[in-house]
Amino acid sequence: MTGLDWQDTDPTAYDPDKPLALLEKAAAAAEGERAKTAVSAIRSMLAAGADAGVMAVTRDFLKRTRLLTIGDLERLEGEACGNGTHSAERQAAGAEDAAERYDVKDGCTWWTRLTRDGPVPVMLATFAAEITEEVVLDDGAERTLTWRVGVTAQDGRSGEVCITPDQLGRPQMWAAKAAGTSALVMPGLAVADHLRVAVQSSSQAVIRKVVYTHTGWRRPEGRWVHLTASGALGADGLDASVTVDLGPLAGYALPDSPGLPGLRKAIRASLGMLTLASDAVMVPVLATVYRAPLPIAPDCSVWMFGRSGTFKTAITALGQQHFGSGMDAQHLPGNWTSTANSLEMQAYLLAHALYVVDDFSPDATKVDAQRRGTAADRLLRGSANQAGRGRLRPDGMPRPARPPRAQILTSAEDIPPGVESLRARLLVDEVKPGDISKVKLARAQRAAADGVFADAMAGYVVWLAGRYDANAGLPAALAAERLNLRDQAQSAGHPRFALNIASLALGWREWLAYATESGAITEDQRAAYWTRVWKALCDVGAEQERYRRDSDPAAVYLRSLGALVNSRRAYLADMSGQTPTDAGIWGWAEEVVGSEPVWRARGDLIGWTNGEDVYLEPEAAYKAARQFAEGAGVPFTCTKTKVQKELHERGLLASTQAEGRLTAKRTVGGQPNMNVVHLTARIFRTGGDL
Repeated sequence: MTGLDWQDTDPTAYDPDKPLALLEKAAAAAEGERAKTAVSAIRSMLAAGADAGVMAVTRDFLKRTRLLTIGDLERLEGEACGNGTHSAERQAAGAEDAAERYDVKDGCTWWTRLTRDGPVPVMLATFAAEITEEVVLDDGAERTLTWRVGVTAQDGRSGEVCITPDQLGRPQMWAAKAAGTSALVMPGLAVADHLRVAVQSSSQAVIRKVVYTHTGWRRPEGRWVHLTASGALGADGLDASVTVDLGPLAGYALPDSPGLPGLRKAIRASLGMLTLASDAVMVPVLATVYRAPLPIAPDCSVWMFGRSGTFKTAITALGQQHFGSGMDAQHLPGNWTSTANSLEMQAYLLAHALYVVDDFSPDATKVDAQRRGTAADRLLRGSANQAGRGRLRPDGMPRPARPPRAQILTSAEDIPPGVESLRARLLVDEVKPGDISKVKLARAQRAAADGVFADAMAGYVVWLAGRYDANAGLPAALAAERLNLRDQAQSAGHPRFALNIASLALGWREWLAYATESGAITEDQRAAYWTRVWKALCDVGAEQERYRRDSDPAAVYLRSLGALVNSRRAYLADMSGQTPTDAGIWGWAEEVVGSEPVWRARGDLIGWTNGEDVYLEPEAAYKAARQFAEGAGVPFTCTKTKVQKELHERGLLASTQAEGRLTAKRTVGGQPNMNVVHLTARIFRTGGDL
């Protein structure tokens, strides 16, 4: 920055009626003189007592013209404040003067402008505004300061609007929203800046409060509490003075824990849900309920499916009503018709709570089905991996990650879409017609509406809060117990889905401990429940292999090729490219030409066979399988190399090349040294029995 002595400044050169005249002159100066002239102009403005509004406009001018940096301007302002007699002048024109030079008369906001001829009143707006409250919105990832601004127009109409501090300087965006069309901002270059200073300087006794916008565990004053819309529930009960604003998710509202007799009754009522259907149906559902408030991240979602009329939504709603009695089947928080972004954000805000996402139905259009499949993949995979999408602020800096933090339970009419890796993160649970007892369901629904299940959950949260206060290592202890349960599940013969079984079993383990300590059940009953629950989860876990096979890439590949050949939309030739033996089973159709039967190939050539072995053309077979699978609504996103690797790892390739390539070399169709995928005919015909 070019340096000048304060003796070089000329306060009389500054004209308050034309505040930017000196800077405009500097911008028009020769290249080598622009910065020096700009410094002199700003010092003259400061020496003459240019007010805050003028300096705000000056900042904008410098940003546009790049005469000086904002840092240069701030250093000049700092020099001005510390420069002898000028310091008093700046202070008089600064903060102390700000409030005195703005006033409200006849319902309008005015600014007293100082000119050579004396003070001149200038109308800024046809309304008066005041900041009535500072609200810090805390979503668990970051805090956002907002101001509640009360606006009263000249004609008496009034209202409030919530804005961020940077929006105060753009009154045309918020004034009319609060008080209507009569709330006008006058035209002028610096009017908005003056109005910002007027509002802020007149707002003295502003109350600041913190508003949480999420559920789950927080430690605001050295004690662990669980947040819901009703307040903060901790070891000492419900503190309703803590403000939690969940917006459309306000149904998440836990009451204070009831007295011991009522609590025991509520716990038994929750456990009584096991009688609504078989353990295979009810144990996983209740596992998500009891797992949800534990202070460790969820890692397994439950996907309940069955045809319409099986009461699956009603069952998931009973689980949801443990977290708020008003969230019945008609008021569930999530729906698969929502966008993926909306579902992800809700699952983030609903930390340590159950999040039921309803109505994954297959009767949507192809576009809707693809959108829902994408949303399901993002939500469920993000929940299992605890991974949120990366986002940037407008300035290019990264925003805090917001992974799904809720325990997810969903209802659907079909098995989940997606690839094998997604289904490995779920426990799929089928509800069949007649599984649910209608009489017992109606009784449970009445209890849920009366808040009985919410009472049981409130007691559970209070119990967990006491343990958390006493042991800050509770999350680590729970994680260690989950690994112990995983090892037990693996030993029981469920290695692939052991972690899913363990995660859900952990919720049951803690709930049964809580029920026992509360006196709702005895130690013998606890042991009986645990044996029953563990068996049910292991049995359901064993069923998961069947759902995994439906999305296994090697199985999809072989099944698709088999279906194409059987339907004569693809065929295999013999090793010379001619009609193979038993042509009918290799995609050929018999026709009668003249009086002679002739075999005709149908569809596209995908490989060759000698009767005992099959040699697939890698590109043609992969393309055909992928097109068929996607047309059948089965996601098939694996690359050709990935499919070959899956076949090899399962021992389904009959031979490969010695140098480690997953194809073999054969002479087929008259072409020597062709790369082929080598399978036995039995593997090809049976799909490898995957």
